[in-house]
Amino acid sequence: MRLAAVLLLLAAVPAFAAPSDPTRYAACIELAPKDPARAMQLAYAWRIEGGGVAARHCLAVAQMHARHHDAALKSYEAAGEASEAANDGQAVALWRQAGEAALIAGQPDTAVRFFGRALARPGGAELSPRAEADLLTSRAEAQVATRKPGGAMADLKRATELSPTFMTAWLLKATLARRDGDLAGAEAALIKAAELAPQSPDVELEAGNIAAAKGDMALARQAWEAAVGDGPDTPAGQAAAAALGKMAATLPEKPLTEEALPATPR
Repeated sequence: MRLAAVLLLLAAVPAFAAPSDPTRYAACIELAPKDPARAMQLAYAWRIEGGGVAARHCLAVAQMHARHHDAALKSYEAAGEASEAANDGQAVALWRQAGEAALIAGQPDTAVRFFGRALARPGGAELSPRAEADLLTSRAEAQVATRKPGGAMADLKRATELSPTFMTAWLLKATLARRDGDLAGAEAALIKAAELAPQSPDVELEAGNIAAAKGDMALARQAWEAAVGDGPDTPAGQAAAAALGKMAATLPEKPLTEEALPATPR
């Protein structure tokens, strides 16, 4: 699961610049990770009292913390639609969080739909090139999970056009191209990612993966060792360590030569 998605939701950062009752909203959001059951009760009551979008959003966050994923996605969708109807300028943020929640819930089809709602710029919302590229990259990841690599690559190409310095988009583009057997395209995209983050364990891991796909195991080893060295405790570093372990397990044993034999006592 994407670390960024988990952090976005579990940090429970408020999506609203000016909720109708800032104090109540802040208290509800703060309570969600500590006591999600109680936060849900407060959010339900507030919603009945007319808490509107903010109450629905807090309810969704609390339900995610309680791992009531299906209910949370319904609450996110209700909050997004209410925000669009109110034209309060918060719909893009809500649909973005809804998409991330759907990824965490293991529902990539729903995530694709929610990210699409954000990209539709509800209410005529303005999106910076980087923000749009980020949304496109998130939708691309969801499309990969739904086995729609063509749509994912189209999103990644658009993302890198909009924000040429967005390393994550180049890296995912390299990974997707490699999986599709386009090693030349994978290398080209990885070069861009490496220029932007030369010591990133994620980039080094993918460099090793591409080298292995080409059959250059010496280069693969070098790249994976770099990933382990630069991020031993990161998911990429751990994946690289696992790849090195598999490589060591599959190497043929060195033949026992005469020089390697122990000396015969004289």
